[in-house]
Amino acid sequence: MIVVEFDAPGDAPTQVTGFELGHVSLRWEGGAHSSRQLGSRGLLMVYLAAADMLNGVATLVAGRDASYLFTGAASAWSFAVRRTRRHGLQLSTPAGRLLCHTSEADYAMAVWRGTEQLLAARTPIDGGPLTDLQTAIAAFPDAHRR
Repeated sequence: MIVVEFDAPGDAPTQVTGFELGHVSLRWEGGAHSSRQLGSRGLLMVYLAAADMLNGVATLVAGRDASYLFTGAASAWSFAVRRTRRHGLQLSTPAGRLLCHTSEADYAMAVWRGTEQLLAARTPIDGGPLTDLQTAIAAFPDAHRR
């Protein structure tokens, strides 16, 4: 089981614009990969990261691509997702170090749950990041919204 956590900006102003910086963490049994490992170089725009990850899942599920590289906006942190022959996923660093194997369904649901938790903590005001996130949510496969 994999878990995706988006850290909502802690000391953000009352009105969250969606460009605030935070961290993203991937956790699974026996390991983790987090933008926190890079300190301030790992800070990324969490609302845009959530939209990018939702879009990545939608692309994988639709079968258009067998892989994608997630790179957080304004960050040095990233990871690669590649479909395996049995429709599982292999997550790795861009340099190719294996992080974990997971099913497409588990990864999709983890991204969905992480996004829900992010939005429950703080929702950005109308603008580009919120529009991008709403578009990604609308395109996200219904089967993985659990």
